[in-house]
Amino acid sequence: MTTESPRPFPRLLALVVGSLLLLLGLAALGSYRDLSAARERRQTLQGEIRETRAENDELIRRIERLRSDPVTLERLAREQYRMMRPDDLVIVIPEDPEEVPLTDSAVVPPADP
Repeated sequence: MTTESPRPFPRLLALVVGSLLLLLGLAALGSYRDLSAARERRQTLQGEIRETRAENDELIRRIERLRSDPVTLERLAREQYRMMRPDDLVIVIPEDPEEVPLTDSAVVPPADP
């Protein structure tokens, strides 16, 4: 009776192939995650691009209004830069009257009846 010993080659081959398939599956899973992250980043960037383009369009419209509409330009100069014409009368009202020191120049004499 001869008993043949089992050959280790098929088992070893199955172990190597199984390990390679496992590594290939792990690599594919990592690649899928990277691809999903890249797609999400792309959508975020596309949204930012749309917002930036809308802001640019609004700024272009504002520039055109300032170039072509003197009333808008004057309003901006008055409101944002507190500019005035030479014949304007400016009255400054302090936000907190207690912070304003009273001096001789700030006191107005009462009117005679």
